[in-house]
Amino acid sequence: MVVWLKLKIRSKIKNNEVIVNGLVNSGYETESPEILVDSKIAKELGYYPKFPKETSIETYTMAGSTEIKLIHIKNAVTVQVMTEDRSSSEVSSDLVISEKESDVLISDKLASKLSIVLLDIGGGIWCFKDEIGKKARKSAT
Repeated sequence: MVVWLKLKIRSKIKNNEVIVNGLVNSGYETESPEILVDSKIAKELGYYPKFPKETSIETYTMAGSTEIKLIHIKNAVTVQVMTEDRSSSEVSSDLVISEKESDVLISDKLASKLSIVLLDIGGGIWCFKDEIGKKARKSAT
């Protein structure tokens, strides 16, 4: 099992939002918070197939040194973790669009900004940073 979180992603250009499950991926190393979505979600947020002027195409190195080109839009969305009893603060994030990947992926820096702590990755257990030793949460389904 892995850690999936229920997320609210809000567009900064249209102020609309989507609710999705996103995978916390500590191997998705970035310099700033990023969330990777497919083109369908990007379209719902108003960022696909027309892109704002600050859009770039960047080469990402994936597992096994495979290189892939992805659409990158700086500071395009806010992301918030939603649970049954609380929500995180909204965190500003870059939006990365993949025309091939179907899972929503949360970068290491975004997970940190959202105060996510992975307690048992194989068991799908996590908590917010202020809950360490007090609460263990199960992966979203």
